[in-house]
Amino acid sequence: MTPLRAKYIRDLVIHGRSKHTQEAYTRYVCDLARYYRRSPELISYEQVTGWLYHLIKERQLSASSVNIAVSAVRFLYAVTLGRETVDLMASVPHMKRATRRAEVYARSEVEAILTAPRQPRDRVLLMTIYGCGLRISEATQLKTSDIDRPRMQLRVRNGKGAKGRVLPLSERLLKELENYWRAQRQGKAGHDSPWLFLGKKAGQPMSRYAGQNIYYSALKKSGVRYKGGIHTLRHSFATHLMESGVELPLVQHLLGHSSLRTTALYLHVTARRLAEVHSGLSSKWTEKRVNARAIWREGMYVFSVMTWAAGTPCDASLYRLENSAKRGRNASKRALSRDSAGVTRKRE
Repeated sequence: MTPLRAKYIRDLVIHGRSKHTQEAYTRYVCDLARYYRRSPELISYEQVTGWLYHLIKERQLSASSVNIAVSAVRFLYAVTLGRETVDLMASVPHMKRATRRAEVYARSEVEAILTAPRQPRDRVLLMTIYGCGLRISEATQLKTSDIDRPRMQLRVRNGKGAKGRVLPLSERLLKELENYWRAQRQGKAGHDSPWLFLGKKAGQPMSRYAGQNIYYSALKKSGVRYKGGIHTLRHSFATHLMESGVELPLVQHLLGHSSLRTTALYLHVTARRLAEVHSGLSSKWTEKRVNARAIWREGMYVFSVMTWAAGTPCDASLYRLENSAKRGRNASKRALSRDSAGVTRKRE
């Protein structure tokens, strides 16, 4: 390892970057050095721009991947090398990411995927990811001590951005975890390991790639149409909560999002909302117009909460947001009641 690389990694650690961020940043800086076959210290800002053009046009990397590369070189020159980066910031801006609405599985499809694996470990891994809305990196880092049986809770200690959270644990998931423990852990090699899901190496947790392979095998066996990677289970978790009427701020807390705007991306068309929409040519249009006005008011309320949250610190009180959500729903119900009474008087 070169002194520059060692200093770069040390700076990343000091600035609180996660292990995955350290690996990604280091990988892109090494790629830059290989592209020009020289140390990054000797590479000009104009050459950095040429390398990014290569990533976009020739390697056709996504906007998200290119933005990681941009952040990696900005950190290198600004922090590790201590250079003035005004010109660099201007020549290598972050790319605008296209907003994509993730596909989600129906509840019946989720059930088919979760019950497809034969191994108790594989089955309970997928159930934990969906049932608690976890990222694959969070699920594979769970420890047996993270399960709080008396309180029926699951603790995520190392979430994205080094944020932890406590999640509700369902009776069904707890039962599956107990079955997995009795069948594959109790009295067997590795039973004393702190990790909940063991990997191939002794004493090591399951890797993210192993978890993804479990998902793909279950998806193929279930016969469900492919709609995305294992993260789709997390998307489905959030969407099903919203379809069930769970407030947006509460979904934000369960997902571990810092910003309410991130959670608002899940406000895509749900099956319940889609069923409430009728064409103007439909005979049901008149019957549904009162409900449509209530839905519009609810949508305007959510928009107002998002606007308010945009200027609020990330650690804003969840209690205040939940109370605000309740007031918005109650106002929508009162408006619906008044509109319904008005329609009845007109018909009479």
